[in-house]
Amino acid sequence: MTPGLGSFAAPSSSPSRYPLPDALRRELGKSEVLYHAHSGAVSVYRVEEGLLKLALELPSGRERITQLVGPGDYLGALTAAPLYGERAEALSAKVSVSETAKTGAASTELFVATGEQLRRFRDALEDTDLPVAARLARTLIRLGARFGHTSSGRVRLTLPLTHDTLAALVGAARETTTALLGEMRVQGVLSGTRGRYSFEQAALLEFASQAAV
Repeated sequence: MTPGLGSFAAPSSSPSRYPLPDALRRELGKSEVLYHAHSGAVSVYRVEEGLLKLALELPSGRERITQLVGPGDYLGALTAAPLYGERAEALSAKVSVSETAKTGAASTELFVATGEQLRRFRDALEDTDLPVAARLARTLIRLGARFGHTSSGRVRLTLPLTHDTLAALVGAARETTTALLGEMRVQGVLSGTRGRYSFEQAALLEFASQAAV
């Protein structure tokens, strides 16, 4: 079995929400930046509404999205590192986050949030050894497990995801990503486009397994 393919079970419950002491509420519009990479890591954030991307700027100048975060997810100063390691930018038209000082955040909250981020980084690292088609299918499955809704056996995923965003998530050219999405639709394992997708998880998982061979 391809490494990691057995780990795609959807979460059994929504993320736990620990109280954020003295939290402030911040609102962002699409493309507004919550914090920049290499700026002082002083705050912990919890997403209350909307979707953000965590992104790195590669030496080539290209953007690589390390993960997407949505309601219930924590981000920001989750470790003792003095600087933020990535840029956090709003993808949704409206994003709302709770903000508290790193020194005021509960240790349990930080341990849980940091562990979840490390798991996502591990999954992304495993994917780098796979062909782009497998990486794209696995990414859609993970996004479906986190943000989708299942109805009549199909996962329905509605997110503000352009082909550029998906390409930056899987580390591929936009043209390659667009072509592969088209191939998935031709094979019947994916329906929809431009941020509105639906699929049967088993069929897309089989596509990922075949593409990884």
